Amino acid sequence: MNFISAFIDGIVAFVRRNPLTCVTLLLIAVVAPSLFGFMLYVILGLVLVSIISALIFAWRLRRIQRQMEEQFRGQAGQYTQYDSRSDSGREGEVRVHATTAMPEKRVSDDVGEYVDFKEEKAPAPEPEQ
Repeated sequence: MNFISAFIDGIVAFVRRNPLTCVTLLLIAVVAPSLFGFMLYVILGLVLVSIISALIFAWRLRRIQRQMEEQFRGQAGQYTQYDSRSDSGREGEVRVHATTAMPEKRVSDDVGEYVDFKEEKAPAPEPEQ
């Protein structure tokens, strides 16, 4: 019962928002019923095409999502296999790698030196009299 009243309320709201369209459709239905029937079939066809295209779009999104999940699982499996093969040491063993004390300079010596500066604001000009 709730569905029927909601449906009728929707139709009434449509008529209130679009009175000219409803009057035009009513005139076409009375004057040229075959044209009205054709328009009804066209509208129903468009609704069916939109529903079918929405279903196909959702199906394709789910298919792509499944493919991406499978690809991610495959990559995650490769990483876990790699980690288990590369672990040749004993459990709990710590390795320390020495690095250079001072990293190499990226800028050539011809560039110059860094100059530290301090920004000072100029005093405000005095108003003229």
